[in-house]
Amino acid sequence: MHVSLAEALEVRGGPLQEEEIWAVLNQSAESLQELFRKVSIADPAALGFIISPWSLLLLPSGSVSFTDENISNHDLRAFTAPEVLQNQSLTSLSDVEKIHIYSLGMTLYWGADHEVPQSQPIKLGDHLNSILLGMCEDVIYARVSVRTVLDACSAHIRNSNCAPSFSYVKQLVKLVLGSLSGVVPQPSPYSRPYVQWRSMVVSWPNCPKTGTLPFLSSGT
Repeated sequence: MHVSLAEALEVRGGPLQEEEIWAVLNQSAESLQELFRKVSIADPAALGFIISPWSLLLLPSGSVSFTDENISNHDLRAFTAPEVLQNQSLTSLSDVEKIHIYSLGMTLYWGADHEVPQSQPIKLGDHLNSILLGMCEDVIYARVSVRTVLDACSAHIRNSNCAPSFSYVKQLVKLVLGSLSGVVPQPSPYSRPYVQWRSMVVSWPNCPKTGTLPFLSSGT
């Protein structure tokens, strides 16, 4: 059993809180690091997903995983790295890592902004905002790595009184599993991060609208 980040925030009707962002960031980065230990560029099925609010899965154990299933009806351009949208040639694991880092950063900005009125600013501390900005750099070589993200999360945990990261993820899962509605409507992706970071992508005709990275698809 798992729930998507989008489902959890739709049930809540509001954004991720700062400690929740740190927690999802840490658990997601750990999941990516483990994934990259196990797979290679020759294994497209394991690497070809695009991280988004619908593909970032929160597990009852407090960990995070990713999927490319059942999200083809969502427009993922806001969460897709510029080099993918521009069909640049990318072949190394390092390149793929930076693509996922971008998507994760945009997904967390989406979570921080979910259902926040346009008249209100997104409330993020300077350290967290700096990390997310580094994840969402348009130039791939300027983007931070998974290791840098994990080091930042570790520093935050050491210097704060926050609970373990997995406990925040567990609570987000309980929002959905404990809700009475039974049916969770899908939110719109067009919140402020889309406007601020990827408003220009509508002019790029070849950008992916599915949950799979085209350059890692089978048969390419």
